[in-house]
Amino acid sequence: MSKSGSAKRGFKPNYKLWFESEGEYIFGPGACAILTAVLEEGTLTKGAEKLGMSYRYAWGAIRKIEHKLGMPLIETFKGGKTGGGGARVTEQGLKFIKAYSELHRAFEDVLKKSGYLSL
Repeated sequence: MSKSGSAKRGFKPNYKLWFESEGEYIFGPGACAILTAVLEEGTLTKGAEKLGMSYRYAWGAIRKIEHKLGMPLIETFKGGKTGGGGARVTEQGLKFIKAYSELHRAFEDVLKKSGYLSL
């Protein structure tokens, strides 16, 4: 402890990243994870399972964002005679994944370079 009665502490910078429009949340890490999982798995059901969330929650989250944006981020389709429907991320959804991921990586790079602050 220093003479002032407080020990020197180390601080690590951190952040939370999301996209807003007119002060309202639009897209963040959860939405990006859902879209990425759908892209990788080919269905919303499998994507949600991969993330440990229910289909209903994932579908509701995406629908809410789509409503705010006024455009689809995923498209679902039914399977043929043997079933096997699925989902695909739309072009706009891919743009959101790319923009969010690139900005997230840039922030992470800055944080890695900054290290800890001793105050």
